[in-house]
Amino acid sequence: MMNKLNRRFRFLAADLAFATVFALCTVLCVLVYLYQFDAQIRLQSGIHLSIAERNAAYISHDVGLLLQDVEDSLKAVLDANAHKPVRANTLQNALTNIPYLNSISLVDSQGKITVSTTEANIGRILNIDSEPVYPLPSGDLLRIGPTHMGLDLADGVALTDNGKQTPDRGFIPIIHTRLSGDNEKTLIATLDLGYLLRRIVNIPSTTLSARVALLRTDGLRLFDTLPTDAGLLMFERDTIKRWQDGNTHDARELAAIDTRHWIVAHRLHSQLPIGVTWAIDRDTLLNDALPGIQRNNMTILLLMASGMACALFGYLFFRYASRHQRERLARIESHRSLLESSLNACANAIVITKPNGIIEWCNPAFTTLTGFTATEAIGQNPGTLTNSGKQDRAFYAHMWQTILDGRVWHGELINQRKDGSFYDELLTIAPALDSDGVIQHFIATKEDYTQRKTARQELEIAHSHLNAVVENFPGSLIMENLQGIIVLLNQYVFELLGLPGTEEYVLGKPIQPLMAFSSRVAENSQAFLDRVEELRAAARPSYGEEIRFKDGRWIERDFIPISLHENLIGFLYIYRDISQRKRHARELWQLATTDPLTGIPNRRAFFESIEHERARLTRYPGEAAVLMIDIDHFKQINDTQGHAAGDAMLCHIVRQVRKLLRESDMLARLGGEEFAILLPQASREGALGLAERVRKVLEDTPLNYNDVPIHITASVGVTIMTHTDSSTDKTLSRADHALYEAKNKGRNRVEIG
Repeated sequence: MMNKLNRRFRFLAADLAFATVFALCTVLCVLVYLYQFDAQIRLQSGIHLSIAERNAAYISHDVGLLLQDVEDSLKAVLDANAHKPVRANTLQNALTNIPYLNSISLVDSQGKITVSTTEANIGRILNIDSEPVYPLPSGDLLRIGPTHMGLDLADGVALTDNGKQTPDRGFIPIIHTRLSGDNEKTLIATLDLGYLLRRIVNIPSTTLSARVALLRTDGLRLFDTLPTDAGLLMFERDTIKRWQDGNTHDARELAAIDTRHWIVAHRLHSQLPIGVTWAIDRDTLLNDALPGIQRNNMTILLLMASGMACALFGYLFFRYASRHQRERLARIESHRSLLESSLNACANAIVITKPNGIIEWCNPAFTTLTGFTATEAIGQNPGTLTNSGKQDRAFYAHMWQTILDGRVWHGELINQRKDGSFYDELLTIAPALDSDGVIQHFIATKEDYTQRKTARQELEIAHSHLNAVVENFPGSLIMENLQGIIVLLNQYVFELLGLPGTEEYVLGKPIQPLMAFSSRVAENSQAFLDRVEELRAAARPSYGEEIRFKDGRWIERDFIPISLHENLIGFLYIYRDISQRKRHARELWQLATTDPLTGIPNRRAFFESIEHERARLTRYPGEAAVLMIDIDHFKQINDTQGHAAGDAMLCHIVRQVRKLLRESDMLARLGGEEFAILLPQASREGALGLAERVRKVLEDTPLNYNDVPIHITASVGVTIMTHTDSSTDKTLSRADHALYEAKNKGRNRVEIG
């Protein structure tokens, strides 16, 4: 009875002690929550002060670089024109390189603008001597004028009232004076305020709600991003005084007149007469951060509460753990049985051995794979049970070295079944370590690899055949995947494009360098690259595209999108050298369109040209002329002087007529002694005049053949072709009719139809 009472008293004492500790922990959690909340508020303020100081420094440095860039550009203009007048095109070139300036102007010693990139500025009188002078290390003078409203000096109005906000459209004059004896030169550049705003907004960590102001060291505000108030004006005046006292930068909290608090910072540029102030409403920042702080503290509070709840439940669980001990052990045994059943059902053979390699357990799949039952295998070493003798000692030595080092070993080997047959096996051995890292068992997973190995070998043979086909293909083959990586490339690509044999142009590398090299070889590099991008975007086949290379070769390209199971996987490029084919085609065309005797276009070429001219007149109305020429009594020359004289006469006629034609005119032989001339953009008067000159020159210029002069005359029919002609047949019919009239009226004359 006494023992029972003592046990109950101990339980009550333990419960009371736990309840006391639990209550103390609760009070402590509340105090920690309150302290953490206050500490995070102070921390947030300190963080924002650091951010403000960093932002002010960053903006001051960035704006300083901008002004320094403008000053260097103006200095460069003066250096380049030290001994000659500064001209408008010089300033325009400088302005082109500085797009954030509105204009650059040259000011003479009386303040008058004499040259400017903005014509409206020329003649304007500026009082630049009223602006403070800041000597530069080079001896030049720098002035930064007040902010002006407007677009440029011609319509700008100075804004010097610090109580007003900087205009959205305005500029800051940057004045650079070069003092060189009597040759004083002054340039004034107008810096665009809109560019300054965009640049400051794009600076990292600069929020849109912050107010950024750019001040001169004398207190004149050059730029601000948001409206100001009385508190910020006081801050700016105080900042100017601090700068004059040598305090170049600071960050602090500022109480405004309307009970607001600002987080402010200022930074004076180390070399230029400018400084930056940065201000943001502290209460807004803290209000934005307050929900996050509360969430963080609530999370901590919940974690502490969860921890205390866990301690409570742990204590209760400890009280009643013994009651559930047997159930826990039963569940462990059930789980072990489930794991063993899972291993027995596994399709791969699994063997568990001792550290010395003796088999302790194996699943039924091991018997299926090797033919040895579990009774025959347990107590044996796998190295002797299934050893085929196909692996040497070094193989097993490396395997044992790996697993004894506590690492997993993977490998392929040939083993022997119980019936003596061999099989390929994929083997994985993993060490099983205890809590101290000591190897207790090895777990081996075995898989029959015979069929897969045979399939892989067959695949390798097929791949080698495919490679042979690719390498012997009569053209270059290039294939890229959708990520732009080369997955197929034959040796002919290097011969066709003249690629260097470097690692930049091999399988697995990006195709972009190869395409860039190909574009440099092509006659039109940009067109080559643009067309490739167009083909990729369209993902449609394209065959027979012809590309001219700079070395005169013609290359034919086929572009083929490659799909697998209706899914696009890449693009195939096939290039072939068709230079010889193009050359043969050009030679055949030359033979088909040229008269072999005279070397001028033949009947076919003339009909094609007149058809092209009719199409042109249909689109662009105008006039053209057609002349039909027939040599009078040409048969008599062949009959009396021989056909060789007739051929010489035809060549003589061509030489004489060509001298009278323009480069755009076309002379063709239609057959026998009949010729035709096409005169694009020729009027009626011009065509008749040329026809008469042709008739006259043939009449007055005999052929001297074998020291015997042979005289000829010609009849000429002329017609005018316009856009109203529905076909070339009608045009030629009129010309033939006019020629017929010339012959009927006595030959050696010109008629128009």
